Amino acid sequence: MLFDTGPSPTALLNNSKILKVDFNTIDAIVLSHGHWDHVGGLNEVISLIGKRVPLICHPQALSPKFISDQGKITDIGIQGLIDSVTSLREKTNLIATRNSYKFRNSLLTSGEVPRRNPYETLSGKLKDVITVKNGKNIPDIIIDDLSLFFHLADDTVVILCGCCHAGIVNTISKAKELTKSEKIIGIIGGLHLVNASYKRLEYTKRELKHYPIKVIAPCHCSGFRGKMALSKEFGQSFQEIKVLSKIEFVATH
Repeated sequence: MLFDTGPSPTALLNNSKILKVDFNTIDAIVLSHGHWDHVGGLNEVISLIGKRVPLICHPQALSPKFISDQGKITDIGIQGLIDSVTSLREKTNLIATRNSYKFRNSLLTSGEVPRRNPYETLSGKLKDVITVKNGKNIPDIIIDDLSLFFHLADDTVVILCGCCHAGIVNTISKAKELTKSEKIIGIIGGLHLVNASYKRLEYTKRELKHYPIKVIAPCHCSGFRGKMALSKEFGQSFQEIKVLSKIEFVATH
């Protein structure tokens, strides 16, 4: 499975060459959300896979997304990076759903993640993002955000996030709801703490301490302050990750 396709074909092709990725072995693509830096290599990936595979995302990931900054409108969505949504349907088995999508009992997407606490809200320029729904421009709360849940044989759960715009605490709540497990042992990926307030960081640390986390590996949009806060809180469980990083989880009995 391929989770997101990077910001550009150049980055994707360069890194996949170094990693010696065989695209023919990919059986599905999952898009965490519809921002350019997660979908930039999608066209190339589809061509390289060489077969028709499921492409799973939230319906809103395919909608236009723009950011307004002092009157300047910038496209930050998927629309300018693909031929068309129609072409995606022709080349893949497009599954655009708000619900969790289960590949097998041990692997599923979060689907749409409810925002249930007052701390995990959009901050910075994300408050200025707009999208299109039913032909109208509306504020984009990035409802298309989704993560992957790996439910291991010993009932432990590993969460892989793209940006986690819904918030990691909200995302964990959805993981517990779907897997019926509270044994969250791994959190990997973007946690979007880059502009997080002190209160949000404290709330996040406090909530995450409720779980038996063995590995927490924030990257991408997690931000320096976010990484440092989690590193200090979780000590040896914290891992710095980048291209070529590999993390293995083995179920214990």
